Amino acid sequence: MQTNMNMNNILGDEIVKKMAAVLITIAALAVTTTARAELPTLKTQTGKNIGLSFSSYEYQEPGIMSLKGSKMGLDLRTTKVLQNEQFIRGDLRYAFGTVDYNGSGSANGEQDWYIEARGLVGKDWAINDAVLSPYTGLGYRYLFNDGRGISSTSYAGYRRESNYFYWPIGIIHRITLNDQARLESTLEYDHLLAGKQITSLSDTGQGFNDLTNNQNSGYGLKLSVMYQKNNWAMGPYAHYWNIGQSDTALLYKNGTLYGIAWEPKNNTVEFGLKASQQF
Repeated sequence: MQTNMNMNNILGDEIVKKMAAVLITIAALAVTTTARAELPTLKTQTGKNIGLSFSSYEYQEPGIMSLKGSKMGLDLRTTKVLQNEQFIRGDLRYAFGTVDYNGSGSANGEQDWYIEARGLVGKDWAINDAVLSPYTGLGYRYLFNDGRGISSTSYAGYRRESNYFYWPIGIIHRITLNDQARLESTLEYDHLLAGKQITSLSDTGQGFNDLTNNQNSGYGLKLSVMYQKNNWAMGPYAHYWNIGQSDTALLYKNGTLYGIAWEPKNNTVEFGLKASQQF
């Protein structure tokens, strides 16, 4: 949370470089892998999927603060194939862990978790020796960070809640590696439709009111490359969010107007490895 007393922040180059490296890696895998095989095994299949993931996680308000840590995730998916190569899909993801705060001092071991739910529709298209599956739908992401406590510089922390409604637009590319294995690459763009940030400044014990700020600009990216054999799959993934500065809200201290406050622009990067089974 930033007030009118803070300096403006500038997004650094580090996050962009990380995402560029992931994009280059995925593109190289897709180009250098030779596809051969039978198309029917590449099409979207009706069924359920459960997966586990382990990841490195970083949230930044550039020039102000950062949260770094690791997460474990649980993914659930159900897919139904319809007529004319169309399909519908529901995704549910829960990821949890702890993060270390660096900003106004430092603090370790903050509880940090998010849940994400999506409903998608798509269609398979067979092109040469591959299948492309574009899709779209609606997604919701809720994140909770518990920063309560005192930092190394006696800064009082507080709880934060982020709510994102977004429009996912993605494409899945599948090719066969041999008669048992295939490679599935996914690229997705998430357009932020509406966001809401709830900041519990009352946790600081300094007489401030809790704040609600609307966030209406931003986007996300999701990338993954999965090696699939029989009903098992494993591979790396990357998630990225870039959210613009929010609107402003009135800040009070002990009932007296103190100033205005807003949520600064921020970005989140998550790199991980996931494994899943279809049944």
